[in-house]
Amino acid sequence: MFKKMLMMVFAASALVMTGCASDGKTAAGASSAAGGATGGADVFGKEIYLRGEITEENPWAALPAYKLVMVEKGVYKATAKALKVDWAPYKYKFADSAWTPGTNFGYLTAPGVFEKDPVELNPNSKFEEVKFTPPVDGDYDFYLDVRGAKPVTYIKPAGK
Repeated sequence: MFKKMLMMVFAASALVMTGCASDGKTAAGASSAAGGATGGADVFGKEIYLRGEITEENPWAALPAYKLVMVEKGVYKATAKALKVDWAPYKYKFADSAWTPGTNFGYLTAPGVFEKDPVELNPNSKFEEVKFTPPVDGDYDFYLDVRGAKPVTYIKPAGK
C-alpha cells in the first residue's frame, strides 16, 4: 500500500515538473515578424505573458495584467510594478498560458542574467528562467523582441 502511494506521488510530481517543459521542436517562423493587434499581443499565434517571480499574488501564472502588448512590429512588453531590490533577483520567462513549445521563452545561454545587454532567448526553453535585479525599487517594462534571428529580452524602467 505504501509503495503504491509512493509511486503515485512520484508520478504526479513528474507530471507537475513537465508542465513547463517543451518537446524540443523549433518555433515555426521564429525569425519572422510576429503579427497581432495593438493591445493583447499575438506572438507566433499565441497570447504571451510575462511569467515568473514578478508578482506575489500567483507567481508563474499567466495573469491578464502581465499579458504582452505590442509596442511596434515584433516588439512586445509587459510592466511589472513595485519591484524591490531586496527581493531580487527576480526570475522570469515569456510564455503562453500552456507553456507551449515555440512560445516558451527562457534564456538561450547560461547564466541568463539581464544586466544591460539584451539576453538571447530560446523559444523552446524548459526551465531556463532569466534573472533580473533592479538597480532601484520601482516599476519596470519587460520587453520581448522577436525581430532578429534570435529573440531577445531587455528591461527598462517603466515609461522610459
